[in-house]
Amino acid sequence: MRVFNVPSSAPFLRTVIAALVEGRLIEGFDARDSAERLADVTLYLPTRRAGRMAREIFLDVMRTDAVLLPRIVPLGNVDEDEIEFAQAQSEPEFSALDISPALDGLERRLTLAQLVAAWAKQLKPDDPASAPLVAGGPASTLGLADDLARLMDDMVTRGVDWRALDGLVPDDLDVYWQKTLQFLRIAKDVWPGVMAAAGRIEPAARRDLLIEAEAARLKTHQSGPVIAAGSTGSMPAPAKFLRAIAQLPQGAVVL
Repeated sequence: MRVFNVPSSAPFLRTVIAALVEGRLIEGFDARDSAERLADVTLYLPTRRAGRMAREIFLDVMRTDAVLLPRIVPLGNVDEDEIEFAQAQSEPEFSALDISPALDGLERRLTLAQLVAAWAKQLKPDDPASAPLVAGGPASTLGLADDLARLMDDMVTRGVDWRALDGLVPDDLDVYWQKTLQFLRIAKDVWPGVMAAAGRIEPAARRDLLIEAEAARLKTHQSGPVIAAGSTGSMPAPAKFLRAIAQLPQGAVVL
């Protein structure tokens, strides 16, 4: 596995790009005298902003006003069309990437708000433990739906199963925490059925599946250097992706 790091005292992105261009990152790859070789490189960076910065740094490091740049991809924003094209080349019978579509952001928000509103109606208005949970009104309902959506995204991203909620709140704790756990059952018990009926999956789940598909594509269809730089790999899917890149013949991960 090829894993490197850049000292905190050095400019990270410039150091990585200079090492790539000068042949110090990937053995046998030197683009200083053969700038066209950069077109064979795929560079994964944490954000779109880092990608924009990289373009300027490549020009500066190459000491030119124009150069054919590598494929620069924000980690987590995988090109689905490219995966399908690569698979179709090796598998002629392949027609489409077998990943269900994600539920649209607005549709997801409104559907969650409807479930929250239905749950709120079941609460007893004279129950003091219920008052902090639902203040009432559309704004409160949408706010709770947004909070629940963020938690759902975080659970998927961190690979935490909803069954972890079982037994999370002991019976002898305050009744408010019991009500909170009942509220979270919207995501644990009700939401999977809603998604299955619609034939959709969570956006975060789809992103992770695309990352897995991209890792598989790189193992079988990538011939040039592949570098992932600047990601900590703190979440399960990106961590697996970085490991796959580090194991490629011309792959490198820079921390």
